Amino acid sequence: ARVNGEFQSDTGAAFVNGSGLVVAGATLDWRAQQGKNGWQVSGNALGGDLVALRKFAARWLELPADFTVEGGAAAQFSARGTDSLRAAELTATLSNINFTDADGSNVGEALAAQLTANFKPSASGGDIEMGLQSSQGQALLGPVLLDPGVNPLTLTAHGTLLDKQLTITQLNVSMRDLLVASGTAEISFAGPVPRADARLGIEELRFPAAYTSLLQIALAATDFGDLTTSGAVRGSAVITDNAARALTLQLADVDLIDRKGKLRINDIAGLVQWRDSAATAPESTLRWSSGGAYGLSGGAAEIRFRTYANNFALTQPARLPVFDGAVAIESFALGKLGSDDLEIDFEAEIEPISMPLICEAFGWPSFAGTLSGRVPALTFRDGELRVGGDVEAVVFAGKVVGSNLRLQDPFGRWPRLFADVRARDLDLAAVTNTFAFGSITGRLEADVLGLELFAWSPVAFDARLATPTGDRSKKRISAKAVGNLSNIGGGGGGVIAALQSGFLRFFDDFGYSKLGLKCQLRDGVCLMSGIEPARNGGYYIVKGSGIPRIDIIGNAGRVDWPRLVSQISAGIEAESVEVR
Repeated sequence: ARVNGEFQSDTGAAFVNGSGLVVAGATLDWRAQQGKNGWQVSGNALGGDLVALRKFAARWLELPADFTVEGGAAAQFSARGTDSLRAAELTATLSNINFTDADGSNVGEALAAQLTANFKPSASGGDIEMGLQSSQGQALLGPVLLDPGVNPLTLTAHGTLLDKQLTITQLNVSMRDLLVASGTAEISFAGPVPRADARLGIEELRFPAAYTSLLQIALAATDFGDLTTSGAVRGSAVITDNAARALTLQLADVDLIDRKGKLRINDIAGLVQWRDSAATAPESTLRWSSGGAYGLSGGAAEIRFRTYANNFALTQPARLPVFDGAVAIESFALGKLGSDDLEIDFEAEIEPISMPLICEAFGWPSFAGTLSGRVPALTFRDGELRVGGDVEAVVFAGKVVGSNLRLQDPFGRWPRLFADVRARDLDLAAVTNTFAFGSITGRLEADVLGLELFAWSPVAFDARLATPTGDRSKKRISAKAVGNLSNIGGGGGGVIAALQSGFLRFFDDFGYSKLGLKCQLRDGVCLMSGIEPARNGGYYIVKGSGIPRIDIIGNAGRVDWPRLVSQISAGIEAESVEVR
């Protein structure tokens, strides 16, 4: 370093100038003077390097070993006083800052910021004013993404510093188009880790920036990771011992719309009051004017609930409209949210919803009827979803009941479903007309017992479809249905040939007394049978009645399951068999 000085003996004034001193990679220039009015020091440091600065400061401040930081730094400083310090000012400029921790949950890239600090000693220890401005780069702090390039940050704080305690009496934070907040804080530097207590008032938290910064990363792996949002939120937050203790949010005109159509909630309003313990958690309320999910559409609704720690529970039953019906939720609770031990409790009544509307929403073939019933005592524990009772639905003018429902790993890649399904008194005309299989009239009962799905594909079941005992309804079967059932049973070629030749070609449908088909699926093979054995071998699928009489006899005992599925699909998609 170069240092030169001057002392004036007649006045007692002294001047010292220094330049070229290199500290932590930065070149330091300074000027100091002493006179009858006191002393003053000023200077600047240019070309600083954060890697070198970290090494230099290690004797006073040690950062975690798995935390890396690099970038440039520069500073201007000044101080003045008499017998003691009267004031000090610092302006630090940081450029191209990059940082990361071991697991990559906290990352900064190409950040730039300017920090200002003014300090004046006082009877309370010292008054301090600080400011921070940033308008470049990005930072990921856990699930929170800060983008000063899009939402420039301005922070100001005023407080006092005494010993190792910083008391901030006024804190103001703003990020353009994202956040306006103010509050107070106390930060203690007495321990190995700074300890903070704070109260923050959120004057405005504005969407869509709030979704992008605070929610999108946390929801990225869900169906709600790409939402279009709007609206605003205000509220407050309380932090004690570095942990959030309370959060209150007042929502107004918030819209959440998924670009892929999986979610839509309009005009959300209400009050959300989260607390860190159940003992202090008040009731919250949310309402919206319309909504929908996965093609299902509904109207206005309101829910009342309590949320604390990582738990959520309705405090009152809620009714969610769905098309022309509703889901009347009697109880709903989520526990241990965000952990691998998620818990769910749910019970609801389904008020009749028109099946044509549901079919259109899901892209299914349209059929008449309504979906209604009860979802009793649904629970999720240890990665398994269970239903404590039967789930019922009224479709095809009959009833379908699901029992012994279990779903393992529902949120994983390989979910496994177990159930027993029984259907009674179904209208065969409604069923067959829906799936273009060919028309069959009469009634049908069905059992699918021991059903097991792996990744939503069947791997095991015992299935039975049959005419109910004592069914007196009119029973007719079209030529197309005859051909399709014959293909399933392995005798399609001969039956279709018979339908297209001789006097049978003059008939569009035929009478039958009963029909039935059984399939036992194991290891990718379906063991087939019918309502009873046929005299010349095989098994009856349809026993004819009247004149002309036509029987459908199957002879395929073991059928490859994928092949059977393709045969059924081909029958549903094929055009009607042309009978001449």
